[in-house]
Amino acid sequence: MKKTVLGLAMVALALGGCAEDTDPGDGGGDPIDQTIVASYRAALPSQAQLVAPMPEASQSSALGDPALYPNVSQDIVIGINGTVAITVGLLELVTSLPPTIYNSETRELFWGPFPEDIGFSAAYIRETGDTEDFRFAFAFLRGVDNDVANLTPVVFGGATPDETNDDYGVGVVVWDMTAMRAFAEANDPAFDPADHDRGRFAALFASGSAEDEDDPEAEMALVVAAFRDFIPADDQNVEAVDLDYLYGRFAGSEHTVDFIDWQANLDVDDPVDGVTELVGVRMAFLDEGTGRAEADVTGGSLGNEDASVVECWDAAINQTFASFNDEAQVGELANCGLFQATLDELSVPALEDIDTELLEALDNAASNGLAE
Repeated sequence: MKKTVLGLAMVALALGGCAEDTDPGDGGGDPIDQTIVASYRAALPSQAQLVAPMPEASQSSALGDPALYPNVSQDIVIGINGTVAITVGLLELVTSLPPTIYNSETRELFWGPFPEDIGFSAAYIRETGDTEDFRFAFAFLRGVDNDVANLTPVVFGGATPDETNDDYGVGVVVWDMTAMRAFAEANDPAFDPADHDRGRFAALFASGSAEDEDDPEAEMALVVAAFRDFIPADDQNVEAVDLDYLYGRFAGSEHTVDFIDWQANLDVDDPVDGVTELVGVRMAFLDEGTGRAEADVTGGSLGNEDASVVECWDAAINQTFASFNDEAQVGELANCGLFQATLDELSVPALEDIDTELLEALDNAASNGLAE
């Protein structure tokens, strides 16, 4: 992965220094209309559409200990945001170059293939019209030579951007880390497993107007994501993890509400016993501060039992209330303020609210890549 990003960056620097604003690409034929290039590039997902901000506990406040679940979830959010950054970065880096060729019959812009230390890289953005779920399809590809027929997509997806606002739109993106790793293992004599994650990441994203009659300026963003068979590069001996994740933000004229719901198979025993439990955590933050978490653990070493935790925190993300299996342990429920009510009672969206067919499609993409 590091070699791929570095190789593309060097190509971008080399070509960027000699390309003019109206560069037609080097594929021959008529110059490529830069309006087309700009509209196609706008179809790619951005980090702003996919990345979730994660409020952090104050380290100076004396009101109480930092809240547990925002801190526990922080690593997960940071990991997902890092995955998003790499996925989006690969697409943005190669498509920032002048396109190599435009096919007006297939309505496809193509970049590359560009030589790297190992093999070649390329990308395309294609306008699908009404033939597919999204207006545009895109992919980042790897191959052992510059024969386009031998290139394999490792990042791919589709999107329908909003025609009036570049920050709005809907789409899906998949990063096949297993395919990327397999390519490196097969073709890199210096292959190092510690440089490559395994598994697949798929994310469905949507952003636009919240369509709130009382707040017409309000905006809404949602990201539903899935990791399947994920093993991080820096810990190849851990059990593969499946994780489902929902992030959303309602940004009104007066208040902002962020909400996160994640579920994963994790070994949460202390000490770990090699048996994974199903862990689910829902959280909501008001104005990136005050909030509530509802967590549950089932299966695994718990057998037929389960465990549930409720936690509240203040504007500094310091714990004000916590209960275990409905028994108060720390503070009073009244300390939760608005969040005395459950997240369901507050109508905070959850993974289970997402359309089943969408979740199944996302699971299929994360589980099988392009195979199905």
